[in-house]
Amino acid sequence: MATITAWLVPPDHPLFFILAHPRRMRYRSGDGLWVRLLDVGASLSGRTYPQGGEVVFEVRDTFCAWNEGRWRLADGTAERTDAEVDLALDVTSLGSAYLGGVGFAQLAQGGRVEELKPGAIERADGIFRHGLHPWCPEIF
Repeated sequence: MATITAWLVPPDHPLFFILAHPRRMRYRSGDGLWVRLLDVGASLSGRTYPQGGEVVFEVRDTFCAWNEGRWRLADGTAERTDAEVDLALDVTSLGSAYLGGVGFAQLAQGGRVEELKPGAIERADGIFRHGLHPWCPEIF
């Protein structure tokens, strides 16, 4: 038997899979990182993506009006477009998916994303997927 003491571990830490009884960890989760996209085009273009692809977002933003409108993300570059929309969402939902920890499918289940073209959610999830859960151990 051994005792391990750990603080501020991410929710996808290997410790969860090493322990015979992970529930005994008494893991608690809390908010520590929020993302608010102030410039949708620059933010989406500045992020890396594990795979290429294209998705067109209709973004709503009542606070930063310059973000509102249609944005086409294609192979890592986001630009304004008049193309047909794949997904409609608020900029706060886009911020949730931006780091890759929350998928568009999860957001859609909560009524925060509207799929306007069949298969767009799955395609967007593939484009935004990341191998690690976003994690910020800093408390501020």
